[in-house]
Amino acid sequence: MKQTWIKVLAGKLAAVAALLLFLALVPAAAAGTLPLWAVLVLGTLGVLLLNAGCGALLPPAQEVQPVARAAQPVHTVPLRVVRGGRAA
Repeated sequence: MKQTWIKVLAGKLAAVAALLLFLALVPAAAAGTLPLWAVLVLGTLGVLLLNAGCGALLPPAQEVQPVARAAQPVHTVPLRVVRGGRAA
């Protein structure tokens, strides 16, 4: 249980760090304070960090099971229009 909690916390931290990197990277690239090669390298690292962070939040493939729903009949309620134009 503790391992799952730590893994989720690390994933959330990695995702937030990647988003903060993008938040600082875009204005720096637009202003021209970073060279193009640095923007591309940091952008690639940010995408990889975001992918790793979001991947840590997903459950393992063997734990994912489709939810089986029982077929329930749909009950329709007959409505009739009464005086005033509203359904009763």
